[in-house]
Amino acid sequence: MRVSLCLFILVRLLTQAGLATAQIDTVSIRSDTISPVKIDPDKLPKAPALRKILEQGNTVDSAAYQPDSTYWRHKVEAGLNLNQGSFSGNWKGGGVNSIALGLNFSGRLSYRRNRFNWIARTQLQYGIVKNAQQSLRKSTDRLFTDFKAGLRISKRWQWFGSLNLTTQFAPGYNYVTLPSGEERADQISNFFAPAYLTESLGLVYEPNDYFDLRLGVLTLRQTFVTDPTVRLYVPMNYGVLLDRTMRNELAFQAVASYDQNIARNINLNFRYQLFADYTNIAATDHRLDLTLTGKINDFLNANLSGVLLYDQDQDLKIQYSQALSIGLLLTL
Repeated sequence: MRVSLCLFILVRLLTQAGLATAQIDTVSIRSDTISPVKIDPDKLPKAPALRKILEQGNTVDSAAYQPDSTYWRHKVEAGLNLNQGSFSGNWKGGGVNSIALGLNFSGRLSYRRNRFNWIARTQLQYGIVKNAQQSLRKSTDRLFTDFKAGLRISKRWQWFGSLNLTTQFAPGYNYVTLPSGEERADQISNFFAPAYLTESLGLVYEPNDYFDLRLGVLTLRQTFVTDPTVRLYVPMNYGVLLDRTMRNELAFQAVASYDQNIARNINLNFRYQLFADYTNIAATDHRLDLTLTGKINDFLNANLSGVLLYDQDQDLKIQYSQALSIGLLLTL
């Protein structure tokens, strides 16, 4: 009986302790006294839109989340070519002592990001040759620069606008042998005589990084002849009226460019240009510049270059030039 009474008292105490604990842990809260929590969606971190990420990943020109500097590309090449030959006075094989020096510089700077791209190219060439018993003569002379901006409308097509300039550095001469045996130098060209400044708008097809085709449906070209001496020996005056120094033309222009290694250490670079004046389509100008470069080592290269030109404002026949050289080449 005493045991049963003790057990009853113990159970009663434990029950009361549990109820007291439940009362301590439970707190009544009135919901009508709580203010609703307001969240400003503009202050939350935003995840990039899926569509934007997909578009960046599918364009050829860009990659998502990269520093701006990765969109710039550049290439600079500077070369020096030297050719020399000498013969003793009793050399029976014949020959003329000569020395030739050629300098060339080419550069390319481009920026591509998303749908926009911009590229600048320049090519500078100058060479001289000195043969025994002859005056110093020019062998190569070219100043060319080209700027193009494009806006991509598909994976391979884009709108473009371009500006380029072609001229030379120094006077050019036609050497005529007189009946007396002496030579006369007639000046037929000079700096900005002629010079061609061309602005073009249209579409460009660019399937990869080494080939593009420009179709300039709206092209303006200014031809300059600023040296009056040239007019004395070039009756056509490069298409410019004799009493003027500039000529304007509205035309269609197509330019195809290719620059790619076709084998190990061998690079092929060509640029073909067609220019058709809308007022005289039959007198279409054509120019092809081609350069084949073979790399011997990090500093030496062999270079074969050529130019084909047909321009009725200069001559009714096809003009061509060709050069083969070995020299130093520095690439940055």
